[in-house]
Amino acid sequence: MLYTARDQDGSGPWLWAFDVEQKAARRVSFGVENYRSVAASADGRRLVATVANPSASLWSVPILDRLVEEGDAKPFSVPTVEATGPRFGGGSLFYLSSRGPGDGLWRYQDGQAHEIWRSSDGVVQEPAGISPDGRRVSIMLRRSGKVQLDILSADGTGIQSIADSINIQGVNCWSSDGKWIVTGGSDRSGTGIFKIPVEGGSPVRLVSGTAVAPVCSPDGSLIVYAGPGVAASFPLLAVRPDGSPVQLPAIQVGGGADRARFLPNGKTLVYIGWASQQNSQRDFWLLDLVSMKTRRLTQLHDNGDIWSFDITPDGKQIVFDRLKDNSHIVLIDRQK
Repeated sequence: MLYTARDQDGSGPWLWAFDVEQKAARRVSFGVENYRSVAASADGRRLVATVANPSASLWSVPILDRLVEEGDAKPFSVPTVEATGPRFGGGSLFYLSSRGPGDGLWRYQDGQAHEIWRSSDGVVQEPAGISPDGRRVSIMLRRSGKVQLDILSADGTGIQSIADSINIQGVNCWSSDGKWIVTGGSDRSGTGIFKIPVEGGSPVRLVSGTAVAPVCSPDGSLIVYAGPGVAASFPLLAVRPDGSPVQLPAIQVGGGADRARFLPNGKTLVYIGWASQQNSQRDFWLLDLVSMKTRRLTQLHDNGDIWSFDITPDGKQIVFDRLKDNSHIVLIDRQK
């Protein structure tokens, strides 16, 4: 049996073969191509597969009083060929890029980029979390069948694993005082949002149930996250650091690593949404947390998929990634 799946380190998806009699699987595709789907003819002699050569780059759009259109979007250049998962902190831009089968973590500052965590030491599963002072970063690595949270310095040294009891899911965010990391995940009691003490100690459950992509406000008073969704639509929800719920307008956000990010003033929130239920084009929107009113920020037309984004430290730009599959269909004749 042939199928497509990611490897244990998160790389891929690749093409695999499963021996029904031996009950053993092995990878049968090599190189940089990703396999999205595979099917066989009735006699099993020919295969048809969707093969992708994915690309990823960073772009930026200004936050203006008017609707920003595709012509306002500009490439955000970094020295590496590919870049995803942008995060600003401590005067640097941290992002994910690959020199091999999976992503490592890079730091870009003063026109220079340095790989501070190599994918050969463990593929980074999601965009990094950056401490408020920019001196430490948190990354998610897969070990022993689950995703764990690790902290290291901004230069890539002194890695330390924390909260081994939590199977981490999605992106994480540091609290404004740098004492906690807030993340989605699961433990013996199920899924939820957790506060994990940086200096050691037991995680504190804030939310029970399906919840991912938490982001903390700059003043530490609010945590916004995505709740349980249907298809690629998820409700935007919020709690206080003590776990008490906060009412937000009825907002549906899209999938991806990031659903929302705070502006530096902490009073406004940028999120990814849709113009309507009939329009599948995702764009950036703004929620004023004082008036609880929303407005559309962008009307983009590029066919790339937005996976992650962040706000520049001055609060004037959105920096986001655009991912493209560049896929095509291939026919494969099986050898007899």
